Amino acid sequence: MSDDVDVANDLMQHMIDMGVKNAHDKIKKPSNQTGKCIWCEIPVKDDRRWCSTECRDEFAKYAK
Repeated sequence: MSDDVDVANDLMQHMIDMGVKNAHDKIKKPSNQTGKCIWCEIPVKDDRRWCSTECRDEFAKYAK
């Protein structure tokens, strides 16, 4: 037979599990909807984030 502490612990664990699940559900893949390189703003095709590997590397270098 469980006591009040066990019931409270089970309830808290359930709330934590649901909060983590909801947070994971809200995470979305980053997208470049502007049509421009996020570093130099040159037009890009598709949903690309950078126009070249050089821009990607520069972005990564300064993001750190």
